[in-house]
Amino acid sequence: MEKLEVQTEMFRELVENSFDITIVTDKDFKIRYVSSSVINILGHEPMALLGRSIFEFIAGQNEGELKQRFSDTSPVKMVDVCLPVNKEKRFFSAQVTNSFNDTHVRGLVLKLHDITEIKKREQALLESNLHLDQVFYKTTHDLKAPLRSVLGLVNLAETATNEKRLEYIGLIKKSLLKLDVYLEEMNDFFKGERLEIKREKIDLKAVISEEIDNLRDFHETERIDIELVVDQNVDLYSDSFRIKTIITNLISNAIKYADFQKQKSFIRVDVEVNKLMCAIRIQDNGIGVEEQYQQKIFDRFFRATDQSYGNGIGLFIVKDTVQRLNGSIDVSSLKDIGTTFTVEIPNQSLRTIL
Repeated sequence: MEKLEVQTEMFRELVENSFDITIVTDKDFKIRYVSSSVINILGHEPMALLGRSIFEFIAGQNEGELKQRFSDTSPVKMVDVCLPVNKEKRFFSAQVTNSFNDTHVRGLVLKLHDITEIKKREQALLESNLHLDQVFYKTTHDLKAPLRSVLGLVNLAETATNEKRLEYIGLIKKSLLKLDVYLEEMNDFFKGERLEIKREKIDLKAVISEEIDNLRDFHETERIDIELVVDQNVDLYSDSFRIKTIITNLISNAIKYADFQKQKSFIRVDVEVNKLMCAIRIQDNGIGVEEQYQQKIFDRFFRATDQSYGNGIGLFIVKDTVQRLNGSIDVSSLKDIGTTFTVEIPNQSLRTIL
């Protein structure tokens, strides 16, 4: 008798101290026992669950289908269930064991194991694969146009007069610039997906000035007045590559959508850095964005206008990069007036990026 009591106590400790939830029901699927781990995992008091239907406990599932599965004569079965926990869905793998009385089920023993993180990783992997499929299709599709254009212009230039040949060379350069911008966007996209976030000291004024100089080689920036104002009296710590990605894409975007019908085109970059935050505001007087498109411009492959060298992924990269740095981005625009992007990124001078 004493040995039985010891074994019973050991079993109780094993069940009660488990990170899983153990539930026992009767033949009518009423809960007769639930381990105390349900308090920490789901926030339920065990006594409050006694006498309730197991299907009330796992509300939201297909009750008819579960009853059929629970009632069959196979001794052990695995069922995935979803339970609400503090307004959040959590996923559990339920090992269900039938208790038999001759050939009839007289109750169930369920062992619930939390697999939420596994489910999240599975979903992230599925979304990533779908994402990559879309990017691959879009990449191969969009690379064909400038390449075919260049090949066609080369064929024309081979037999053209000197005057025409110069015209074709200009068009070839324009197509190659499209291709270069496209490849840079894709490079930023894939590097941003894979590189770990770093914490490093950044000379922001030098970084922005360098990026502006680089962009002057690829765009008609001689027709645009670009002004940089930096208000910084503390060091900025963040991820240098990602800061460059944000700045390059936003300034490049302002250049691509400049309105040369106006007497003077301008881009103004205002930067303020303090101990807590880095705020970057990029304002232009370009063609602007219609109101109905202002939130869609951050969607992957979305383009509000054909006036662009890009493939509609630049602003998607910017928003994704800002979010990876735990920052925020906002856009304000009026069609034919101009656009302002405001980015705020935490200064990691006092803490490490997680």
